Amino acid sequence: MALNKDMHPRNPYKDKPPDFKALALEFPEFRKHCKLVSNGKVIMNFQDDAAVRCLTQTLLKKDFGLEVELPIGTLVPRIPSRLNYILALEDLLKLNKLDRDVLGIDIGTGASCIYALLGAKKFGWKFVATDGDAKSVDTAHRNVANNKLSAQICVALVDPTAKTILMDIVNELGDNKVFTFCMCNPPFFEYNETNHKFCAEPSLGGEKYSNRVILDERSAPHSTTYASSAELEVEGGEVQFVNRIIDDSIILRDRIKLYTSLLGRKQSIRPLKRRLERLGDDVKLSVSTINQGKTQRWVIAWTFSKDVVLASTERKILLNCPKPGLLRLEEQMKALEAKLKKENETSIIFECRTVTWTHQRARKRAEARLAADCNYLNSIKRQKLQFNDVGCQIFLGVGDGKDSLSDSGNFVLCEMENSETPNKVNTIVQAYFPLPTDGMTYQGIRFRATLNSSNANEDEINFELLNGPKHLIHQLLQHLRNVFSKKNVI
Repeated sequence: MALNKDMHPRNPYKDKPPDFKALALEFPEFRKHCKLVSNGKVIMNFQDDAAVRCLTQTLLKKDFGLEVELPIGTLVPRIPSRLNYILALEDLLKLNKLDRDVLGIDIGTGASCIYALLGAKKFGWKFVATDGDAKSVDTAHRNVANNKLSAQICVALVDPTAKTILMDIVNELGDNKVFTFCMCNPPFFEYNETNHKFCAEPSLGGEKYSNRVILDERSAPHSTTYASSAELEVEGGEVQFVNRIIDDSIILRDRIKLYTSLLGRKQSIRPLKRRLERLGDDVKLSVSTINQGKTQRWVIAWTFSKDVVLASTERKILLNCPKPGLLRLEEQMKALEAKLKKENETSIIFECRTVTWTHQRARKRAEARLAADCNYLNSIKRQKLQFNDVGCQIFLGVGDGKDSLSDSGNFVLCEMENSETPNKVNTIVQAYFPLPTDGMTYQGIRFRATLNSSNANEDEINFELLNGPKHLIHQLLQHLRNVFSKKNVI
């Protein structure tokens, strides 16, 4: 299903896609790749790399006044999708009033230098654009010079084998400057993965690939893609590449106000979010979605700057409670055995290592039965208990349970046999408990409670989940609503 309706609202192509007929009449070079069909429409063949390349160059020239060289065998940037990322960045900069004197870093700018060119031309931003391929850097230099943007864009060749991605460029070119943001469109695939998804194009020279021949049973792509191996694959794929940016950000911290990267795979979001969440309260992060055509991408953003706010795409979790709201909430969370850390007068971070707000009635009934049993035992003056020797062996592990005592699989076993000692019995208890295969799982939650607004009788508190499963924060919220509603009735 096409996702154009979900494009960035300020993307000029959202409601007005390119008019091929008008472009063909205005640009003779583009006209060569067009065909007039019986219904009077002008179409082009998206399976033809030359046609796709010419369309991008034509759009850049008509809509942005940019003359861009796109070498054969390199990625052809799709302008609407590139604009989505740029506009999402602009939103964050405007939100934090950082949209003046902008200095950004474009990691892996490519031969087109597309993000830097669009950002400089459309918004007047300044860039340090980096790439590890010498040929791509040479082409990017020409594209910047031909568009008279050398005063705004500095293209730098970096060592592709270096462990760091940002450290060297910030320290060498930054001159103790604070960068506004960094952006990146990393290679999606891991080494050797490209061979399964693309076919080699030896006629283009070097390690060039295309998706014009599909090696599996998937349908043919809507648009042909040609690219170099460096543009498609990297060791560890996009997750490891972005993790290297995170490594640098931990050291650089607020030398760069806003760290961002585009992600091409949804499964990459979870490990990267977990990595950033482990950094604790020092870092704030957000994930947003950008759409174009039949393609969906994600932008992960994080910051160490206290004064930078990241827009959240998730619906706010709100709680209305009697005044003073934070104090009432603090009392209830202490009763639930939560730890707390006060950030300021209007914000508290709570950590619940265990779930104590569910099955409240069952807990109370169990406590009542235990108290009754204790009272009964205390009322007995003398009681004679029979003592048995008990042996208990418990195995904790993963798999099918065949590492248990009898190698028989998943079950619980209890056997009794006569002891050599008179009037005693030996008992053997065997149990198998499978553990999660993904290591230790965090069974609690961490969240930030912030005073949002207030009226005469109530305070509105916003809950921001920092770590843990979403369903637990909603369970806790319902428990608190029940508690406060009962108190109001009383």
